[in-house]
Amino acid sequence: MKNPVFFFKLSLIVVLFLCFSNAIAQRRSNRALTYGGGGSGAVNFSDGWGIAVGTGAEIPTGSFNSTFKSAINFNASVYRFLGPLTVSLNGGYTNFRPHEYFISETDEASGVTANTYYADMPVISIYAGAAYNIDIADNFRVYGGANLGLYFTDFAVAYEIDGIDPFVYDKWSQSLYYAPKVGIAFPLTPNLGINIESKYNFFSQKLTLGDASGSTNWNSLSLGAQLVFKF
Repeated sequence: MKNPVFFFKLSLIVVLFLCFSNAIAQRRSNRALTYGGGGSGAVNFSDGWGIAVGTGAEIPTGSFNSTFKSAINFNASVYRFLGPLTVSLNGGYTNFRPHEYFISETDEASGVTANTYYADMPVISIYAGAAYNIDIADNFRVYGGANLGLYFTDFAVAYEIDGIDPFVYDKWSQSLYYAPKVGIAFPLTPNLGINIESKYNFFSQKLTLGDASGSTNWNSLSLGAQLVFKF
């Protein structure tokens, strides 16, 4: 994604347009006809179970953005609808690619050359989520909540100084993950709906270098959509 800021602004405009359009439609509808279902027979998902599949943009921020480019994420969820509360179990996959796979720098004073080798960083995420819903109208609700779980990452970076054997960070490091989230949800039919969601991700990448170890905190902004099947 060459221009994540443009994508984010465009997506935000789309979300606001959908909210405005739905509000106008609800205002013009006859309450006696739309209560409990509207013209499509759909109602806000407030009970039962659901499954969902989705995709979206993953935009690195801060120091994470200095190394990796924006990526596309793919996710799947199992939902339990409990009135104003929705809980979920989720899994996702993202493959972050570095801005540069190879960087070589030479110190003019000493003449020493340092090479850095980067690789792709695929991420498998497993996490639970909870959200509180506010029904704005029939067939339309907004929600806010949080996710908590783990990231499993396959990441390595190597350093080499004038041909010396490189040091490589260990792979498949496990990271704690959490993310506040907000979104809108509206059903198209009694068993099919759409969620549009934005979340800000926090995760701590565990790194080891020889006998030393440490961690670094990375962040990313996600904006995406899910197709929800209720049963």
